Amino acid sequence: MKLLSRMFLLSACCLPMTAADASLNADILNRWVGGKWVGDGQFVDSAFSKANKASPTTKCVWSPDHVFVICDQDINFGGTPMRELSIYTFTPKTGKFYFYGVSLGEETPRHTTLDITDNGDRWLYTSTNEISGKSVEFRTTNQFHGNDAVEWWTEFSTDGGKTWTKTGAGKETREK
Repeated sequence: MKLLSRMFLLSACCLPMTAADASLNADILNRWVGGKWVGDGQFVDSAFSKANKASPTTKCVWSPDHVFVICDQDINFGGTPMRELSIYTFTPKTGKFYFYGVSLGEETPRHTTLDITDNGDRWLYTSTNEISGKSVEFRTTNQFHGNDAVEWWTEFSTDGGKTWTKTGAGKETREK
């Protein structure tokens, strides 16, 4: 359940993130800022997920010095309430984005690689975990449709990314 919830959290908000185009800058993080994002998602039975529903509500703001985007998430995951904090930033010197995720009650923050397309419409979070002696890749894709809607899906691969199995999908819309 913990792994499943973390995969979901990567979809909604989600360490080193590499920009696909050097012209991207911190302003792209503004995609999440303002209003309240309300969503729903459905997970399926797979080797790394169980059928379940998730309903997140996310509010994002810039930090006072406009350095970090901070997202506070209230999630209902299959009837279990969860709280999450996501932090995004951009380093002009390297042209890289960074993401940090903190789960209430967890000792260790999570992190993942994030690639953002040059137009900012697609964000791809990726990570690799060692599970039962096997390397498993996970990815979550956020596909923005305009400024107020995002579709997401999560997948895993056990063969080095040759094939991917979907674990869940959903959408979020911004209420202003």
